[in-house]
Amino acid sequence: MPSEEPRNYIRLGRFVLFLIILILLSSFIIKGPFKEWLNGSTFNFVFRSSGLSRIIQDDLSGKKGDYAIYIENLSDAENYGLRQSDIFPAASLYKLYLMAAILKEIDKGNLKLEDTVTSSKSRLIEIYGSTDSGYEEAPETISYTLDEALTRIGRVSDNFSSIMLTDKVGLGKIQEMAEELGAENTRIKSPTLIVNDEEEPYMSTSASDISRFFRKLYTKEIVSVSVSDKLTEFLSLNQLNNRIPAGLPGDIKVIHKTGELARIRHDAGIVYLPEKAYIIVLMSQNIEGEDEVVETFVNISKDVYEYFQSKE
Repeated sequence: MPSEEPRNYIRLGRFVLFLIILILLSSFIIKGPFKEWLNGSTFNFVFRSSGLSRIIQDDLSGKKGDYAIYIENLSDAENYGLRQSDIFPAASLYKLYLMAAILKEIDKGNLKLEDTVTSSKSRLIEIYGSTDSGYEEAPETISYTLDEALTRIGRVSDNFSSIMLTDKVGLGKIQEMAEELGAENTRIKSPTLIVNDEEEPYMSTSASDISRFFRKLYTKEIVSVSVSDKLTEFLSLNQLNNRIPAGLPGDIKVIHKTGELARIRHDAGIVYLPEKAYIIVLMSQNIEGEDEVVETFVNISKDVYEYFQSKE
């Protein structure tokens, strides 16, 4: 009776060949005509939820620009992702890692909330490129305690406070914090929010990185429980609530951070429901009409909230 061993090797060889052909065909489809048909976009789908998929498809239908979205129910891991690994300019989302880096140094005893940061208004304008909102009548010397600077960032995403805290802790510490939290696509190169001559963002990140940040914040794994609680406290002060919170009832708790530059609008955070919580990350670039994108984000937030509410 013939041995089965040669036949098994033949079957294995055919299976391996089939996998190689499948990989090559997939590569061709994604990089070739199909990618052109998708207008040059790289769509990385994390597609466990058909309900969330329908919401995003409907709300983004006909919208111009590039979008990255990630939504995750923290109770049952139902999720949806659109281009969640793609690199986008971080805008003010980098301040999440800045705040965490400062609080880490405080947790280690290297800094105190009562410590002071001081800079000249002219230097801050030179770095930022213009006068930050609210500083038109500020004196030449600007000084805050770390607690005051963190509060201003949490409340209104204050750019001058962010530059002063970046000077205090150093860009390296902020990048280290991002890497410590598993942010694979995040690069912290400069405290300025403009782009360089090559049109590459000084600050870049992805929806997956930002979602990972908020997941760790939810589980109190950003440095320590005390750091996570303090960071949550600062973010809960946010007064820039025209995106994710605007799509929700007024009594719903939201911890979030916005970001914006010309043709860029972001918002990301955690929405707390009575029996569950979910992460929602909304990012955009190359958009036409910032107000329209903000309205789109409000609609997405509203529809996602209603979807999760209907499942209780």
